[in-house]
Amino acid sequence: MWKPAKSLEWQKQAECAKPENSDYIDWFFSKDFNEKYTARNMCFECPVRKECLQWALEHKQIWGIWGGKDEIEMRRTLSVSHLGEEVRRRRFPNCPYCTARPSKLETTTQELPGGGRWTTAKIVYCTECGFSWRSRTSVNAVNAYKNSKKKQKKK
Repeated sequence: MWKPAKSLEWQKQAECAKPENSDYIDWFFSKDFNEKYTARNMCFECPVRKECLQWALEHKQIWGIWGGKDEIEMRRTLSVSHLGEEVRRRRFPNCPYCTARPSKLETTTQELPGGGRWTTAKIVYCTECGFSWRSRTSVNAVNAYKNSKKKQKKK
């Protein structure tokens, strides 16, 4: 089940945080294809890839490479534009961790402790790999996908 990605303790174990990889840290925000490719490959060897990806999604990191996903993939998953504004795309988001199709994604809400302005979190959960993340815009996109499938069945 979903747990908030608040702590950054996982960063100490990240592949990109190792001293021998310090020369490559700028490549995670590069425009050069080869540099981005190398940075992404580093993510797929990383023991905390899942935590990195969840943190980036929940904190709307729409620039750079996070958990092996580039800015285009992050924006597609979050259903936001390059400005961070919600957009409806022709393609619905797949699971950002295992790439499972939208039909394998479920949505739910979870009460947040402490109340305040936001008392519930909207969660997307992948039934294939168990990856979950909090994102109102992703939940809206997954629900739009499910509604479009219902309309197709009625026809």
